[in-house]
Amino acid sequence: MQEYLRVTAVVVAHNGAGYLPATLEALARQTRAADACVGVDTGSTDGSASVLQLRLPAGSPVIGAPARAGFGAAVRTAVARIPPYAGSGEGGCHDWLWLLHDDSAPEPGALAELLLAVERAPSVTVAGAKQVAWDDRRALVDVGLSISRWAERLTLIDVDEHDQGQYDARSDVFAVNSAGMLIRRDVWDALGGFDPALHGVGDDVDLCWRNRLAGHRVVVVPTAVLRHARSRPHPVSTPHGARAAEVYLRLKHAAAPMVPVLAVGAVLGGLVRLLLGLLAKDPAHGAGQLLGSVAGACRPLHLRRSRRSAARSRRRPRSIVRPLVTSRREVWSHRRSVIDAFTSRGASAGPDPLQRTEEYVPSGDGNDDFAALTTPARLWVGAGAVLAVGVLLAAALLGLHRLVGAPALAGGALLPVAATPGAVWAGATTWWTGLGAGFAAHGSPFAYVLWLLSLLGLGSTNTAVVVAVVCALPLAGLAAWLAAGALTRSRALRLWAAVFWGAAPALQVALGQGRLGALLAHVLLPLVLLGVVRAVGGAVTAGALPDGVVKPGLGGTRSWTAGAAAGLVLAVVAASAPSLGAFALVGLVIALIVGGKRARPLWWTLLPGVALYLPYLLSALPDARGVLGDPGVPLAADPAAPWQQLLGFPVRFDPMLGPAAGAGSVPFPLVAALVIGGPVITLATVALFRRSGRGTLVRGFWLLAILALTLGALTPRFPVAVDGTALVGVFPGPLVSAVTLCLLAAALAGLPGRRDPGVPAAPSGAGRRVLRVAAGLTLAVGPLLSLGLWLVPMPADPPAAASAPDVIPGSPAEEPPAVDTGLPDFGTAVRLDPAPERPLPATAADRGTGPDRTRTLVITVEDDDGVRAALARGAGTTLDALNPLHAARTLQGTGEVTLGEEDEAARLLRTSVAVIVGATGADPRADLRDLGVGFVVLRQSAAAGDFLSGRIDSVPGLTAVGDTETGRLWRVAPTTPGGGTGDGADLTARVRVVDPEGRTEATVPSSEVDAAGAVPAGAEGRRLVLAEAADPGWRASLDGRRLDSVSGGWQQAFALPAAGGTLEISYVGVHQRWVEPVQAVVLGLTLLLALPLPSRPAVVRPKNRHGAVPGLPGDGLPWNGRGDGQVDDAPDGVARPQPAASGSGAR
Repeated sequence: MQEYLRVTAVVVAHNGAGYLPATLEALARQTRAADACVGVDTGSTDGSASVLQLRLPAGSPVIGAPARAGFGAAVRTAVARIPPYAGSGEGGCHDWLWLLHDDSAPEPGALAELLLAVERAPSVTVAGAKQVAWDDRRALVDVGLSISRWAERLTLIDVDEHDQGQYDARSDVFAVNSAGMLIRRDVWDALGGFDPALHGVGDDVDLCWRNRLAGHRVVVVPTAVLRHARSRPHPVSTPHGARAAEVYLRLKHAAAPMVPVLAVGAVLGGLVRLLLGLLAKDPAHGAGQLLGSVAGACRPLHLRRSRRSAARSRRRPRSIVRPLVTSRREVWSHRRSVIDAFTSRGASAGPDPLQRTEEYVPSGDGNDDFAALTTPARLWVGAGAVLAVGVLLAAALLGLHRLVGAPALAGGALLPVAATPGAVWAGATTWWTGLGAGFAAHGSPFAYVLWLLSLLGLGSTNTAVVVAVVCALPLAGLAAWLAAGALTRSRALRLWAAVFWGAAPALQVALGQGRLGALLAHVLLPLVLLGVVRAVGGAVTAGALPDGVVKPGLGGTRSWTAGAAAGLVLAVVAASAPSLGAFALVGLVIALIVGGKRARPLWWTLLPGVALYLPYLLSALPDARGVLGDPGVPLAADPAAPWQQLLGFPVRFDPMLGPAAGAGSVPFPLVAALVIGGPVITLATVALFRRSGRGTLVRGFWLLAILALTLGALTPRFPVAVDGTALVGVFPGPLVSAVTLCLLAAALAGLPGRRDPGVPAAPSGAGRRVLRVAAGLTLAVGPLLSLGLWLVPMPADPPAAASAPDVIPGSPAEEPPAVDTGLPDFGTAVRLDPAPERPLPATAADRGTGPDRTRTLVITVEDDDGVRAALARGAGTTLDALNPLHAARTLQGTGEVTLGEEDEAARLLRTSVAVIVGATGADPRADLRDLGVGFVVLRQSAAAGDFLSGRIDSVPGLTAVGDTETGRLWRVAPTTPGGGTGDGADLTARVRVVDPEGRTEATVPSSEVDAAGAVPAGAEGRRLVLAEAADPGWRASLDGRRLDSVSGGWQQAFALPAAGGTLEISYVGVHQRWVEPVQAVVLGLTLLLALPLPSRPAVVRPKNRHGAVPGLPGDGLPWNGRGDGQVDDAPDGVARPQPAASGSGAR
């Protein structure tokens, strides 16, 4: 008897109103019509449900399903409503289900061909159709599906491969696409339908896999053709979802003993894919692969249910599917062909438009021909950079020639830096800051910047600092020239921007006051801007890119490499100027919120700075006031008014002061400020209201300028340090630099630049040329006037007394005498002077850096005959040792800030200094020994210093050593049981063993923080005493046995047994064990991502709008996840070279 096949068509729709009419019309035109139809709408918002109701055959039910329901859940809902055919399974009658997506339109004979195939082979229970593109009948999507040995879903269709009948002989395949799948109803029921744990990705592969293991066949019918739209992304059909489904299928169908091994391997493979994504400059894809691996491997309850369900239907061994699994060699061969296809198409797209030159084509008009030969475009593109750097370098050498060749610099907020990179690195990474008596705080982030400078200086940090200061102007100009190239094509505007930025008053003030952090931030800010603009694809091109060619950072193509590079530079900027870190944090968060998908690389721009500041911020809690403190010696400044900051001036000036002040006199400072800063504001305002294709970018720059100006007006009111008894607020200079840069960027981005090649030039009359010349002169006057005002008031040879070789934190910085030139004072006078690398005398420095690690008490006589003192460690207090948290430790209050009480160590220091300078006859040695002081230095200052020197000579226990280049030196003599003086100077040290009577038994060799050495046996009840403030983070052990901490007043002390042994002392921060690995991983991955790839041909996007790359699994599937293998977007404009295949080795 002839077999009768009853077919029920199930059409599932989700926001497919644009495709449904064609799909339903194709269903109605079948030569062998379906016996029944059922429609399922999964929460569509575009009228898909109405289309189903109107266009399905009369009487066909339309069922609603939740919006989050996948294709499998929707089909299960429909099948549950379909009663089984009364004669199904009896007398040769079978009930069949034909599954259709809303965007899958079958050709008229598709169903008939499918039924013919299953009639001929009763063992076939699942049949699928050949998939072609919706809008191109020749373009293949898939002809059956396969998997790799690691359960990766494959189509093995090449890029833009056309149907030429090459696959018409295919029959048995591993799986078929669920779009157009014909499956027998009783098999569907026996298998339980699609796995509920697979939400639209991989569920068709899983169903066919279980069908095979149940003893049935799966075939593809090439004569049954179905048009399928392949560029419809869906939230669940992402690379993350594809990877999760792959891992889940691998675990579901593996033998039980292999499941744990495969789960661990999948997670490790996800880590490898993350690294590959970073190398390929696509961290979003790599992170999605890692998260997908974790999501697929960490679903034990779902996995257990799925494995049980699969075991119930399995009738054949797992090895039965092995002949249908694609080999690794075939997988890699296919991928190579896909990548080669993209590379060859990119190479054939034409030369890089950024590097090509315009061809000169004679027109026959002699005048025009000679005019073309003289156009600026024929000059080398870097000519403007050379000119700008030359002008700025000449100005810098004129103004700073006395600093050239200096061993180190000091003055204002600047101190010399530690001599070796190792010492700088130790200060940057320490969790115990050695200022004063020490306190628990991580090293300043700015110390990392100084360490980088030491590497650039080939191990000589002070030399690198001198070079950075002297060359600050030309370096700033070069950075601005590079950044301007991303905003304008005009070479003239780039030249002006470079000179303007190098001559900015904010840079001059930072340089003059020795604010190295603000100086470096100003130099590097344009590079951050360049990276951010390229990260979002906002950089301009030298000409129009060929159709379909994409380049990272240009034409809207985002660049993860630029985002990571900008993050590294931003971390340096934030460490140099913490106020800019706060500004960047707010600005980037706003950009991420409003920028959408194009702004995603900015997430990576945030990470390095956050990682760099994380240990510093944690150690500052709960009072993080000092985090905003500026690096260097606390130095008060009179912040400029907001309107002056808008013009680019960070320090307040009197706008009405003039060379001949009086009635009717010209307010020269105001005129000069307007000439210097006014043109940028004017151009930025014009750009804001000018209609152009970059209006969004210009408005963004203006928003950032307003944000920086607001912070610049508010932060100086926020005290972060103490200078003597005066409160010091945040220096507004870096924020003023940010305001100026944002306005400059808005002007460059919004103004017309050089015209595109091939575009005819506008008529240029005499009037237009005169206007151009006038505008050029107006723009040039501002930077030249700024440089002139900076150079003129500088004294030619400042007196030697102006040198400040050892400025102690909090001490007044000595300045060169003011020179009255009659010109306005914008606060740009240079306070820097050459200084020795070691601020302390050699004798004290040697003991301070030796195993005893003694401190030196430095006493300074102020101009008002007052005395200021500070403890110095090692060779003297250096810039890398300063910590803004220490400068803010005595500040209290949130509204009205006041000075808190001194700690016990500070009171002891004050008492000791009073005894020394008061010549009371008391012996200060016991207190100095507790403070670890081995030497006293008096920085002499005229007669007052000579008088005080005589009084110190009479203090018991202080032995005069003599005069040195940094002041008069005394040694603290040790005390003996008889009260006399002996030779045991080594008994004053940072770490001492003290007997029960308080006498020093021995000293322990020490480094900057840690200590280790042999301790001899002694009396019971002795203690180990450190000249450091007590803190729970200190650890001490004797022969591996941990020592108990005991009370020692303000000092850290441990109970030491009578037995001798090897002693080890260290300090461990509260968060040190987990923060440092996180910091290293984030910075390491960012550096890996920021490294550029070797140059390669430009990449051409595929023809479909989402960049289809057939055969690259997991790169953005359509919403139903049926194996179209589309790339939704390839960041950085490249096809992913790591196609996320399990067979690639990243399992």
